[in-house]
Amino acid sequence: MERSLFCPICLNELKDPLRTLKCKHVFCGYCIKKWLQVKASCPMDRNAVVIKDLSPLFSYNDERLTSPIIENLLECNGIYFHPNIIWNMRFPSGKPAKCTALHVAARQGNLEICQVLVSKGATVDALDSENGTALHFAAFKGNLEICQLLLSKGATVDAIDLENWTALQIAASEGYLEFCQLLVSKGAI
Repeated sequence: MERSLFCPICLNELKDPLRTLKCKHVFCGYCIKKWLQVKASCPMDRNAVVIKDLSPLFSYNDERLTSPIIENLLECNGIYFHPNIIWNMRFPSGKPAKCTALHVAARQGNLEICQVLVSKGATVDALDSENGTALHFAAFKGNLEICQLLLSKGATVDAIDLENWTALQIAASEGYLEFCQLLVSKGAI
């Protein structure tokens, strides 16, 4: 049976996970913030922690997001860490965002990580906080291999984000002709 990583505070599946910077323990964002209002320590090892000592697991530009790290996150001490967990992130502009690891890997143009995540069950059409899909993020990089992977796994070719952009429009605005041709060949309009 597939098990997800649970928050040690609420014992539910992680939601908006944050980690402590010193001891690296991971909790639901809401849970650890409420905990720290009462006790200024990590619930796991009692190390001193304050809210400013919490961090999202990754950012869109985080170079640490490598295949071994993803593999370790997905399979940690025999506990399956679901690849569709929503992460607290920041867009490159600094604006807060919520997305999956697949969004980040597609944005970085990292095919290997995209393949690992998809093989572990990542939902290719998961929406970020702006209703963008991984295909939208691949379009920013013009990465044909990631586009082909996502489309082969059933990505919606004409998904529209909150700004009414499709992956085709993003790729066209970035000047990625081959990416556009691939999307059109798959039915994008």
